[in-house]
Amino acid sequence: MNKQVLYHAAWAIVAVTSFVVGSQFSADKSGSTAGSKESNSGVSIRSGSNANDSESEGNSSSGRKRTVRTRGGSDSEDSGPLSEADITELGKEFKTAKGPIARRLIFGEILKALTPENAKQMRENIAHLSQDSPEFREFHYAWGSLAGKVAIDNGAETPKRDMASSLAGWAATDPAAAMEYFSSLSENAKNGGNYMKWGAVFGLADADPNLASEFAVERFSGGDKEAGKMIHIAANAVLQSGDPEEASAWAQNIPEGTLQNQAYQRLGSDFAKKDPAEAVQWASQLPDGEGKDHAIGSTFHTWAGRSPEQAAEAISSIPADQRDSARYGYATRVVHDNPAMGVEWAAAISDPRDRNNALVDTGRVYMRKDREGATQWLQNSGLSTEDQARIIGKKK
Repeated sequence: MNKQVLYHAAWAIVAVTSFVVGSQFSADKSGSTAGSKESNSGVSIRSGSNANDSESEGNSSSGRKRTVRTRGGSDSEDSGPLSEADITELGKEFKTAKGPIARRLIFGEILKALTPENAKQMRENIAHLSQDSPEFREFHYAWGSLAGKVAIDNGAETPKRDMASSLAGWAATDPAAAMEYFSSLSENAKNGGNYMKWGAVFGLADADPNLASEFAVERFSGGDKEAGKMIHIAANAVLQSGDPEEASAWAQNIPEGTLQNQAYQRLGSDFAKKDPAEAVQWASQLPDGEGKDHAIGSTFHTWAGRSPEQAAEAISSIPADQRDSARYGYATRVVHDNPAMGVEWAAAISDPRDRNNALVDTGRVYMRKDREGATQWLQNSGLSTEDQARIIGKKK
């Protein structure tokens, strides 16, 4: 077994503070597959303001036309599209709304009334918002899903960061066209301040997690050091189904190596949060390889944080060839609460290379938490001078 499970880094999941797509939108994929070159005919945009999906809103106090949703789920309007005056009035209501619920309901009306034709004027209603606010991102996601490149081109003329959200919406509804556009960008545009690669991967994950992981693999092959975060984004989309078999099939489609290992880590951790014993059973049945080792390690890493006693007992009951991975995951978690126990579990790993890596990982935590105790332990650890320097923090 040749691996090093870097738990201290792997679980900083998707720390992309510049861009996170909300969950208000779902692509209407009827009539085309996720990879189709044909554009989908529409996008379903729901505000979630009525749980039974039967809505009759009537007219607002200002006299502005309101959307009426029939019981069958279709939207109709009492007098056709909103006029420019209606859009302006809607913006005033949004800006003066009292409280988050009223604000969200009016924002839902903005999205329901959004069309490719009125989008530019409608944007004025949210232009005052921070570029990092959910409504700002979601508006541009919706515009991108409706108008594609037109929405992105408009973003190129504005001072705020909105192009990535528009690309995400486009990629969610027409992945092929959106990726053709993305491929035409310069490397600086893909990776620069507009965060276009993040818009691409978020949108692809909404369309089909397999497309998102393929994108991550391509970026990884090109040297993108943030491809691992992209795999986590795809994994988040897969996990929404709650189906372990579907998740396993997705991870198995990723080429063996770093990204597949990270995918299995992410899945194992998530499943263990819900039912650690069941997660261990799932991981134990995966095909042999590094991916399986990482899945087992991550399930026990998570389980150890939840119930270290139960997790320790479970390690003795799994097949012998899986225990090193379990011990690695267990050790790198319990060391944060009990450093001496963490290094003890690391020392119990039978594979020399994995044991050495685990001792370094746990030893570093021990040194941060109890330098005196760690120094005493280190003297009798049997680690090389070089590895001891790695723990202490000295450069060789």
